[in-house]
Amino acid sequence: MINPNRLKQTLQHNQTAIGTMVAEIRQPVIMQLLANAGFNFVIIDNEHGGFTIETIADLSRAAMYVGLTPIVRVPDITYSYIAQTLDVGAQGLMIPRVTEAEQVRQVVQMMKFPPIGSRGNALSRGYTNFKSGNVIAAMSSANQETMLIVQIETREAIENIQEIAAVPQVDALLIGPNDLSIALGTPGELNSAIMQQAMHTVIQSCQQHHLCPALHMNDVNLAAYWAKQGMRLLSSGAEIGLLVKAGLELTTQLRTAWD
Repeated sequence: MINPNRLKQTLQHNQTAIGTMVAEIRQPVIMQLLANAGFNFVIIDNEHGGFTIETIADLSRAAMYVGLTPIVRVPDITYSYIAQTLDVGAQGLMIPRVTEAEQVRQVVQMMKFPPIGSRGNALSRGYTNFKSGNVIAAMSSANQETMLIVQIETREAIENIQEIAAVPQVDALLIGPNDLSIALGTPGELNSAIMQQAMHTVIQSCQQHHLCPALHMNDVNLAAYWAKQGMRLLSSGAEIGLLVKAGLELTTQLRTAWD
């Protein structure tokens, strides 16, 4: 009933994965286009995007059908956002604005079925491909396949990084460099000394606790640099930016025909 989480399998084999965000386009066909472009996973941004739960359901299932792992960034740590998002088909969650380990433990309780957590169970839903079956087997498989990515984008998260990394069931720590740079007093300076120190701290904590160090960064060259420093899960840009960039390259090239 439960689809395997391809992204989780990739990371468990110490391989790398590349993804992007979907923040505006609601048509499920966007997932086929991103799969054609070679992405491994997609982050459906429900923190800064304007998606309803119905849209998240459609986008998540479309992603799975074309081989992308759908991760949803929820806007807040509440049971309704977390459990319902997983019920409709998301294979993982990305949790923003984390400051301490207790928040992460709360998320684990909400997203995992017993005996790990306390998430309520319903079969014949998106996450089971609308199939029914053995409850114990379904809960065990779902617990194994769902993925938890904790965003590191606050000063407090850096200060509490060891405690956060030690929470069981966390799969990856993902740096949000824009908000982190703001929190550290260097807004937009993604390559400042204090940012470099913070990012190395996250990588080291992940290595110590056997987690995947992750990063979402629009600057592709800087993202590639951090890949060489140990980042194994990289996300860059969003579908809107990819579309605009490709369109600008095309129109600029064609306009030179009249020069």
